[in-house]
Amino acid sequence: MVPQKLVEAPPPPALDTQCRFPWYGVKGCRGKDTRAMLRLTVSDDLQIRNQLGQTAGWYEGVRASYANFKPKGL
Repeated sequence: MVPQKLVEAPPPPALDTQCRFPWYGVKGCRGKDTRAMLRLTVSDDLQIRNQLGQTAGWYEGVRASYANFKPKGL
């Protein structure tokens, strides 16, 4: 089973309690720092991509261990 930390998506980014992703059209985001919103979006994207890469690596490790498994007594 895949470790939950690898496949569980983090919560969407939020600037504060009123301003959350997706930023466009959210009333609480009007007039807020757009650079901060962009930084949060990019860091969230990087975190998710990193988790996906770790998940693929974990599956490859499991697949390799099964491929090399030799049952005793056969």
